[in-house]
Formats: sequence, structure tokens, C-alpha cells
Amino acid sequence: MKLYYENMELWDFLTLPFYFLFVYLVLIWAAKSVLLPDSKYLNLHFFGLLLFYLTIGLIDFNFKLIPFFPDTNLFTRILETGETPFNQSIGVRIGYKYLAIPIYQLSLRSIYNYFLFNICFLHLGLIFLAAAFNQFYAQSDVWVQRFFLLLGAVAPSILVYSFTPLRESYFVLALGLFFYGLSKKNLLNIFLILGVLLAGILRVQLLLYFFILFFVQYLHKKKLSTGLLVVLLIFAIPVGYFSLNFLSQAILNIRITPESLSLFRNLQRLEYFESGVTYPEVFWTSWFDVILDFPGLFFQFLLTPFPVIIFIPFWTKLAYFADGLFLLFLLFVAIPIFSDWRKYSVWLLFIGIYIGMSAFFEFHLLGAVRHRLPATLLLMALAAKALAYLLTKYRWIFRY
Repeated sequence: MKLYYENMELWDFLTLPFYFLFVYLVLIWAAKSVLLPDSKYLNLHFFGLLLFYLTIGLIDFNFKLIPFFPDTNLFTRILETGETPFNQSIGVRIGYKYLAIPIYQLSLRSIYNYFLFNICFLHLGLIFLAAAFNQFYAQSDVWVQRFFLLLGAVAPSILVYSFTPLRESYFVLALGLFFYGLSKKNLLNIFLILGVLLAGILRVQLLLYFFILFFVQYLHKKKLSTGLLVVLLIFAIPVGYFSLNFLSQAILNIRITPESLSLFRNLQRLEYFESGVTYPEVFWTSWFDVILDFPGLFFQFLLTPFPVIIFIPFWTKLAYFADGLFLLFLLFVAIPIFSDWRKYSVWLLFIGIYIGMSAFFEFHLLGAVRHRLPATLLLMALAAKALAYLLTKYRWIFRY
């Protein structure tokens, strides 16, 4: 039995319906507040979703359906003891401690009630992301948000992280709040600020990503001419590099140079080498070396656990395999969107920037699946748009 199930009692199951109802009402309230009007569907979707997830959780209690990650023991002990080891990151010692522990107490120290809050935060993040995509592209077709919510309901990573006491639910909520704020006319708003604050106390690396996206969206809103954009980029690239280098040193204690990036990856790789699923060593002495390796790192991060620059028997790791298949499905479905890349160029840029930044720092093959989640969710929005387009185009089939 998993560590966090060992203290389960009858009281945990008796309180479950009350938390179920609370989470359902919160999700419905949020969805109806920010999404396109679609009351009947939203009521049915979230009720069915919570029943489906609760069934998965109860099956996992007896049959170990959800994998047990190496970090799970650590986070379970933090929840149960209220203490965080000093050698952990700020995101664990501060963010997780002051977010997760109060939620666990609010759950009456019941892991199933806590998992319902996990589900709540994950799907709140998805609601805000769907609303952000609606606002970015002035969507009026409810099928886009319907498909997005449906994809989110069956996404393997969302299912898995709903039933683990890790930080992913908070990350997804931070991402959703930030993107919803980014889609507003006024870029400085409460949603964006909340997303930045939440990311800052949980995983400071996300702040670098949010900083770049804010700058990209600011330029996009200005609707500048191509010539002026080129001039601005010529000046912005060195300024951006020195700014990111400063932030990287201040936050991560890493200089953005080929040598330091190479050393960081290789040292981390050594620590996890015995796991057998680390990336190969890199030997970067110039930016040309980095450029040569970048395509392989980019696509390995994107397509993990499938082989690009390294092979593992991916079919033996079912959760990671399922997530990889889901990503391939999203890429396949989104092909019509890629053909109209000019219209969705900014959203595609958001995805590319995240994958590019993460690929530089990733050193663990299976860790890439976990850290790829934000890119998967952004890609999900494009796949939802493509599915809505296909439904409209081939709706005549369902008449017969």
C-alpha cells in the first residue's frame, strides 16, 4: 500500500461527499464566470469529471493504478509532519509548505479530500487556460472550450498528478492565472500578478518564462511594423540576454554561458546516472556547439519518452508511455492549425519558448515528461481548436 493510504479510516470516506460537492461548486462557479456561456454542458462535464476521477482514486487504493514517484515519500512526510527538510528548494520549503499544508489541514488530514483539492486546482488552471485562449483569438465557438476541457479530463499527466501529493496542481493553477491575465487588454491585472506570485513561491524558474512571455505579448499588442520589430529585436536580444543572465544567476545561481550550462547538466546527470534514464553528456565550449545540439534536445524533451537522442524501453513505463501517446495525438490533431501558423504564431511561440528553455536545463528523461506539462496544456488548446474545426467541417456525417 502507498505511504499516503496507510492512515486511511472510515471518517475519510464519510467526509468525501461534502468535499466532492464543494469542489464541484467551485469549478462550476469559476467556469461560468470566465468561459463562454454553456451552462448545461459545464454542469454535466464537471459532475462527470469528478465522478470519473473519484472512481480512478478508489481503484488506485486497491490496485495501484497511479505510479508512485520518487519524490512522493518526501511530499507525503511534509504533509503529515508539517516540516520541510532544509536541503530542499525554496519552492518546497516555502511554496509547498505554506500552500499544501494548510490545504491538507483543511482536508481534515484526509488524503482523498486533499486529492479533491488537487483536482480542483488542476482544473481551475485548465478553465483559466481555456478562457485565455478564447480571449486571445476571440473564440465564440463553445466546442473549442468543450474539447479543451475534455482533453484535460483524459490527459494522462492530469490524471496522475491529481492523485499524488506533488506540486503540479499548483503549477497548473499558476499557469492558468498567468495566461488569463496575459490575455486581458490591460496587461497588469490581478490574474497575471497572482499567477506570477504563485509561480515565484513554487518554482522560480517559471518566472524567467513568464518574464519573456510578458515582453512578447507586450510587443504583439503594439502591432508594430515588421521593420520596427527587427530593429527592436536587434537591440532587445543583447539586453534580454544580459537581463536573463542576471536573473538566472540571482535565482538559479547559473550563468547563461555554454560552459556553465554544460557543467550544470553534466553534474545533475551524474547525481541521477544510476537511474538509467539520464540524457547523454554534453560538451559545450561555444554557442555553436549549443546550436548543433539544440534540435536533438528540443525534440527529445518534446517527445519523451520516445527515442530521439537516447533510447529507453518506454513501453515498460506505462504512465510515461501514455503521456507520450497523448502528446503525439495532440500533435497529429493540431496539424490543420500548424498550416495556419501565422494566425496562431504567438501561441506557437509561447509553446516553443517553454520547450526551448526547458530543453537546455533538462537532464532526466522521465523528469522531462513531468516538466513538459505546461507545453502539453498549451498544445491542447490548439488541438481543441482543430477538433472543433473538424467537427464543424464534417458535422454532415452525423446526419446519417
